[in-house]
Amino acid sequence: MDGGWTAPRGTYMNDRHWLLRYSVGVGLFLAALALRFLAEPSLPPGFPFLTFFPAIIVATFVAGAGPGSLCAVLSGLAALYFFIPPANALVLDYQSGVAIAFFAFIVVVDILIIDRLTGALAALRAEREKAVLHAEQRDTLFKELQHRIGNNLQSVSALLNIQLRAVKDPEARRALADSVQRVGVIADIHRMFHDPAHADGRIDDDFVRELAERCIDAAGARDRVTLVTDITPVALPQDKFLPVALILTECINNALEHGIGSRPSGIISVTLEKSGGLAELRVGDDGPGLPAGFDLATARSIGLTVLRSFASQLGGTLSIASEGGTLCRLRFDVPKVAQHEVAWSTTGLKAAYPT
Repeated sequence: MDGGWTAPRGTYMNDRHWLLRYSVGVGLFLAALALRFLAEPSLPPGFPFLTFFPAIIVATFVAGAGPGSLCAVLSGLAALYFFIPPANALVLDYQSGVAIAFFAFIVVVDILIIDRLTGALAALRAEREKAVLHAEQRDTLFKELQHRIGNNLQSVSALLNIQLRAVKDPEARRALADSVQRVGVIADIHRMFHDPAHADGRIDDDFVRELAERCIDAAGARDRVTLVTDITPVALPQDKFLPVALILTECINNALEHGIGSRPSGIISVTLEKSGGLAELRVGDDGPGLPAGFDLATARSIGLTVLRSFASQLGGTLSIASEGGTLCRLRFDVPKVAQHEVAWSTTGLKAAYPT
């Protein structure tokens, strides 16, 4: 019964300490025997095994099936010798034989059940440790993957910059410059998402201000733009975080280009509100507003096409109107996000920039 027994760490003593384990079995037997002698004057006839059952159960649970079996054998012999008539004699007649048989049946069942349960606990503990190890390995590989993605994005941006210097056509240069900026924004958002401050997928005031200030700095407008934010933090899963962040970036860039333009000063406001499962992101400026006849649905600029595409991926609605300047408004659903779901993966990039 003891062969193949595996001691779960923290429940059984180590198999290598077999002498200590069996000493525990013998010690529990002696304690049960002493307690049985102490209780003898108070007990009616017919309880020879009363204190031995707990000792056998504890010995099996603490030290294993072998020490539990030893405790059971010693307990049976002691009960037969001291407490089953005739006292102080190892006489096995019909009545004592029946008593010993029932005792043996009960302790065998107890030891088998406890041994199987503790074996199952040991196997479960081993599987749990293996799962933890696999999770740690996965996290390490995942972090390495994200590091490589960030490096690749920077490499793409550098290649586009090289190509930009070789292009003479103004329209082509502008298109390449916009591409360089967008790739840089994706790389920035990627790094920001993996910053411990934003690892939970929350879009909060710190995130919005950091992203907006990077756009303002890239436009060289730090001294001309006042940024005003009013943000209700919202936690988003990976397939919504990047599109929302990129929409925010595009709206800020549009405000910088068309709302602020070459003016000596201007205001850009960013507001994020949440009501139930619905969020609304607003980006506004104090510029001249939209040109006459503007229609978001028919606009063909790259920036507005990107905005429509991202809003469609979110399942949200996007509108742009003249309200004291230009106001971009995005409404989208906010699902309940479990902590383990708020993690980055390459599917985030695929969702934001489908091929």
